Amino acid sequence: MKRCIVIADDDPTIISLVKLRLGMARYNVMSANDAVTALAMVQAQEPVAVILDVQMPGGGGLAALANMKSDPRLSQLPVMMLTGERNPQTVMQAMNGGANDYMLKPFNPDLLLDRLSRIIKSSAMVWAKPVTGPVWEL
Repeated sequence: MKRCIVIADDDPTIISLVKLRLGMARYNVMSANDAVTALAMVQAQEPVAVILDVQMPGGGGLAALANMKSDPRLSQLPVMMLTGERNPQTVMQAMNGGANDYMLKPFNPDLLLDRLSRIIKSSAMVWAKPVTGPVWEL
């Protein structure tokens, strides 16, 4: 399994912090400063997860989320929203739109890693291929 994660955020400090913490956990982190570039990266790299800011150039994270969820190849990809946007309507729009988690800035990098690991694992368990072979009965 590739251990690539794409993060899209227009704040270089956030990108640096996420890259540092996830890099320590042996993830290869690719970054984009806008939603359009992030979507192109996701389509080309097929990462294990995506982290999106809500407010950024190129349509923003909610538009990128909608594009990913409408693409059959990407629809099951775990997505975490990492944003300063606290509006409850925005949170509901993201979660109803298919986001797996919503984390507010400022954030704890260790908590980010923990929550991201959980959504990656739960996604892998839900979409794992069934075991084939003989069925043993007792």
